[in-house]
Amino acid sequence: MANNPSTILHREDWHDSLVEIIENGDFRSLYFSSSLLQSRMSMRCPEQLQLSYTRYMLLHLPATSDPGNILIIGIGAGSLVHFCHHHFPRCRIDAVDSSSRVIDLARGYFQLPENRQVRVHCHEGHAFLEKVANNSSYDLILVDAFNHTGMSETIYREPFFKLCRTALEKDGILSCNLWSGESQRLQTIQEVLQHFFPGYLRVPVPERGNIVILGGPELFPWQQFNRSREEWRLVEERFDLDFRNMLTIARRHNQSTLQRLSAFIRQLTLH
Repeated sequence: MANNPSTILHREDWHDSLVEIIENGDFRSLYFSSSLLQSRMSMRCPEQLQLSYTRYMLLHLPATSDPGNILIIGIGAGSLVHFCHHHFPRCRIDAVDSSSRVIDLARGYFQLPENRQVRVHCHEGHAFLEKVANNSSYDLILVDAFNHTGMSETIYREPFFKLCRTALEKDGILSCNLWSGESQRLQTIQEVLQHFFPGYLRVPVPERGNIVILGGPELFPWQQFNRSREEWRLVEERFDLDFRNMLTIARRHNQSTLQRLSAFIRQLTLH
């Protein structure tokens, strides 16, 4: 990518911030304020996740069955929408973003999927979930709601995560991208997520400022990651994700969670 000349496909001022779409070889990137990389996509293989934090948001996949319903809060250029629709074509996906402009850019420059399975909603994420939480259930909720100033003020709050808990299936997973640069907010958000989701994992993305939090109503199913080398090869080829490396990082940062799980299993075997 570095050897190819870059072309600016689009540039505009939006909410007092510069928005640019830049093409470099096969890759197209969305930037805020010139230096803040928001999303990147391969035009030949849009389902491939180019940014490491998006890959960590899906590290739980080998331990879960294929989802039937997915909610994505924060569309950006549509990387997570592409991935989920490609790998789970029969899944119903609600993709939500509060900005009609961001959605238009994703449609115009990043091939955002829209069909009977993928429904795109221009709606504030908290208000959307408030409307559907009691009547919809999701197997997976992906939250990546950033703007040019950082984490969305209306999304990363206790009322929103309480609604997520209501809308999740019993064995569902909430996966959130957080930003370590907002340290005080980050601490508050993590405490809220730990309160609502017993199956809580905190995974700092290597060499990035992102923190991915996975949460579920039940303990994280570590035991379901016990696979043979051949099984791992097949699942990693299917999703084009390096699950084993990501899980090594996750275990390193969640030893206390693993210890609680071991104690829980020991209690079960004694009864």
